[in-house]
Parts: sequence; structure tokens; C-alpha cells
Amino acid sequence: MSISGVFMVLVLAAMLFAAFKLLPPYIDNYRLQDALESIARSSTYNARITPEDIRGQVMSEIREIGIPIEENQVEVQRTGISVNIAVRYTIPVDLLVHQMVLNFEPVAGNRNIIARP
Repeated sequence: MSISGVFMVLVLAAMLFAAFKLLPPYIDNYRLQDALESIARSSTYNARITPEDIRGQVMSEIREIGIPIEENQVEVQRTGISVNIAVRYTIPVDLLVHQMVLNFEPVAGNRNIIARP
């Protein structure tokens, strides 16, 4: 095997390792975004649900996904006709030769279209 062949194998291995380390946080963030949108939609039409109840639902989904987020990182705003949810968190990723910090800020909101403002 030539030097260029060995180099190509090393580059390919490095790319696969980086993908193995970087993809799971992005997949978890996508799952969280989907859960936030679902919670915002369902909470908009249930007038009895409080912001604390919504935060509890969000934290339940976060624990199920396995993202290390504290409850104070979840912001819930509820008005009479809308629900807005925002989460801010960081995930450190160790790539052996470089430490990365991935910043995520998934948000979701929904407005009751049949309610009067």
C-alpha cells in the first residue's frame, strides 16, 4: 500500500470518528425540537395546562432523550392564545485532538387560530 493510500485511509477514519462523535448530539437536538413542537401544539388548545405543567412535559422528554439540561434552561411563555417554548444548552464533544462545544437553541411556538386576541 502506498503512502497516499495510507493517508486516505487515515483521513477516512478521522472523518468517520468525527461523524460518530458529532452526529448523536444533532440527532438528539432534532428529537427535542420535534418534541417541543408537539408539546407547544397540544398545550395551545388546553387552557388548563400551566407553564409549569408544560415545563414538566418538556423535562420529561429531555430526560427520555438523555440530554443533560437543567430545568432553568427551559423557558416557557404562555399567553391566553399562544405557547412559546425555548431551550438553550451546550454539549461538549471530545474529538481527541480538539475539544468542541456545540450550542443548541431549539424553540417552538403555537398560536390558537380560533381564539380571539
